[in-house]
Amino acid sequence: MKRCKTCQVTILDSTAVCPLCHSVLETGEANKERPGMYPDVKDAARRLNFVVKLYTFLAIVIEAGLIALNYAFYSGLWWSAISGVAILYFYMTLRYSIQKNSGYLRIILTQVFAAVILAVAVDVIVGYRGWSVNYVAPGAILLMDLAVLILMLVNAANWQSYILLQLMTVLLSGVMLILWKVGVVAHPVVAVVASASSAVMFVGTIIFGDRRAKNELKRRFHV
Repeated sequence: MKRCKTCQVTILDSTAVCPLCHSVLETGEANKERPGMYPDVKDAARRLNFVVKLYTFLAIVIEAGLIALNYAFYSGLWWSAISGVAILYFYMTLRYSIQKNSGYLRIILTQVFAAVILAVAVDVIVGYRGWSVNYVAPGAILLMDLAVLILMLVNAANWQSYILLQLMTVLLSGVMLILWKVGVVAHPVVAVVASASSAVMFVGTIIFGDRRAKNELKRRFHV
């Protein structure tokens, strides 16, 4: 019997992830009372669904108005595109990070990817100068490394569940190095630091984690 720390529910079957938030479960004492084992999330889900729909409606109306203003008083910059990307970012936050009650892994990945896309879009709109790929993208990888370290320290009993996120930062760091080699990244200092940080953390986790780390990788990739 296992327990989800995020949802505060006890799982009676042998599943490895929470059916509500998809977080990795921890072994714990089972609640003897079956009634109310899972929280009633229907009302909360309906309210949140209404909030998302309301935000979508207001976002469309506001962005349409901003586009009209931008067109009427155009001065060489389509600033309404920036507001549109920002509105889309907050929609993704509501839709994929909050409404779905995702686990930490999915929330972090969604927010980081969305923030990088937002930065690249703003960079292109205002006249591409490369700051989004030179500094923001590798900076986001460093932020992910820091987030993983904090999560592993806070949830020390289940630290191995964050190995997949570490592997993701290693792969993203590799992409940044490839972009440097092909000339997209002109100032590679932050990208190199991010790559080194991700690699050191991942290798250190594998070495010091030993069997628990290897078992987690096998479980994640079903090998």
